[in-house]
Amino acid sequence: MKTANKQDMLSVLETKAKMKGKPVIVSLEMDKPTIMSEFEGSADAILVNFGVQNQAVLDIISGKTEPSALLPLQMPADMRIVEEQFEDVPRDMKCYTDSEGHLYDFAFCMNWKGVIDYERVTKYK
Repeated sequence: MKTANKQDMLSVLETKAKMKGKPVIVSLEMDKPTIMSEFEGSADAILVNFGVQNQAVLDIISGKTEPSALLPLQMPADMRIVEEQFEDVPRDMKCYTDSEGHLYDFAFCMNWKGVIDYERVTKYK
């Protein structure tokens, strides 16, 4: 499980202060679930990838390309949930819900228009 360390959190807060009201995008290259509650309140957007090329990330941030991938895992609500989770039982955790009410469950995805909810997504619910 990945948690934001103090330095990461300070970096997000310092960036937010330096931007003086301009949007702050947190881009995460992930290889395991992350506890989003530790920094989501300080970010205007969170972009998650699982090892794509930097150019692909820049194309999404700049608006040249729209995000479309689905989360391949669940994002836990907090560390207590992680500790209580059974390692061998799929989809058994309470997932993180962000400040706008979006549930970071398996197959969750958003694009620039909002939550993606079409056949590709609904078959995993």
